[in-house]
Amino acid sequence: MALSFCDSEAPKFNDNARTMKIDNQEFTIYYSPECPYVEYEVKELTEYAKENNIKINFIKIDSLEKAKNVPCVFNNWANFSNGEFLSNTILNANSFEKLIRNQ
Repeated sequence: MALSFCDSEAPKFNDNARTMKIDNQEFTIYYSPECPYVEYEVKELTEYAKENNIKINFIKIDSLEKAKNVPCVFNNWANFSNGEFLSNTILNANSFEKLIRNQ
């Protein structure tokens, strides 16, 4: 749903966002700094991954073009594993560990 203030075309998701899939099979997080906690959690997860020899890809959404091409409908935080969308829950080290343990 969108409220239009003029006769412009209504916004819509691109086909890429509708698939909710990526080619990369590694754990990948798309994020933007909209929430004040995001940068802190990225830093915490980066340190956790380094300490535990885990590969996490972080893709920062910091431009309109990147936001339009996110492979899901969530551009503030999106978790992917094995190419599949998992959740849009902002993760810390503990929640990440639980998530990967349950996969």
